[in-house]
Amino acid sequence: MTDKLLNLGCGLDLREGWVNTDKIRHTKHIKPHDLDIIPWPWKDNEFTRIDAISVFEHLKLTLIESLDECWRILTKGGVLHIKYPLVTSPFVRDDPTHRWFWTERVTDFVQPNTKYGKDCPFYTTRKWRQIERHCSDRNCWVSLTPEGK
Repeated sequence: MTDKLLNLGCGLDLREGWVNTDKIRHTKHIKPHDLDIIPWPWKDNEFTRIDAISVFEHLKLTLIESLDECWRILTKGGVLHIKYPLVTSPFVRDDPTHRWFWTERVTDFVQPNTKYGKDCPFYTTRKWRQIERHCSDRNCWVSLTPEGK
C-alpha cells in the first residue's frame, strides 16, 4: 500500500506528493475545503499521515471535533502531526484569526492513559496515543496515532 499524505490547512506550504488542502484555492495545487464543515471530504481510513501545522487554532470547530475527523480519516497506525501556539506565547494573540489558545497538555484529554483522559473519558470515543511532544515557549508539536481502530 502506498502512503497517502494530507497537508491539512497548507497555506503556502505546498508539498509534492501530498494532498494539499486549504479553505481557499490560492494555487491550482490546492484541493479547497472549509475545515469548519464536517464531515471532511475524505473517506474513512484514507490517509497514513496528516500534518496540521498551525491549523486547528484557526477553526470554529473545537479541538475534539478536529481530532475526531482526523481519527476518522487516518488509517490504523497512521500518524497525525500537530503544531499549535501555546497560550503563554507572547505572539498567540497577535494573529486576529486565532480562535483557540491551549496549553501543552490539551491533547491529554483524548489519551486514555493520561490523568485528563481518565478524568474525562466522555469527551470523545475516538482515542489517541501520543508518540511524542516537544514544546517551546511559543509552540507545541505533538504526534499522535489513533487507538482502537
